Amino acid sequence: MRASSKRILHSLVPVICPPAAVPYADAIVDNMALTIEASGPLLARALEAGLLAYDLGALPRHGRRAHKLTGDAAEHYYESWEHGLTPMHVQFARALNQIMSMACYEQPAMMESVGYRVEPWIEEVKKKRLTVFADDVKKQEAQIIAPDPLRPLQKKEVA
Repeated sequence: MRASSKRILHSLVPVICPPAAVPYADAIVDNMALTIEASGPLLARALEAGLLAYDLGALPRHGRRAHKLTGDAAEHYYESWEHGLTPMHVQFARALNQIMSMACYEQPAMMESVGYRVEPWIEEVKKKRLTVFADDVKKQEAQIIAPDPLRPLQKKEVA
């Protein structure tokens, strides 16, 4: 992801995320970059083009690019996209909100702040599944280790 796109995303952290997330802005943007790049080159380029349009779109109204806006100006500008002139503005703002919110709450400190502790639940479910499906797991293990019935072993004669 381009540095200019990361700069725009960084400026959106205080707008989209709760105030407690601002110290984690770099980690949030890095998480978003990984998510966007994992989505494939076409979607990544489309999002970068959208970010550029978002950034430049602030010039006529605010006299500055969006990544330079702060406080109420930044929030009002984002809201103008969120309730935008076209469905494309609305969908782009919604996509940014969803990806950034997900990246925000992926941060351990933010998970803790909302009381989201997934590890105990995973352990509980793992124990339950290993109890309920123990016979199936053993059958599958045996099937994996067993020789392939379609490819019988051929003994080679050694001279």
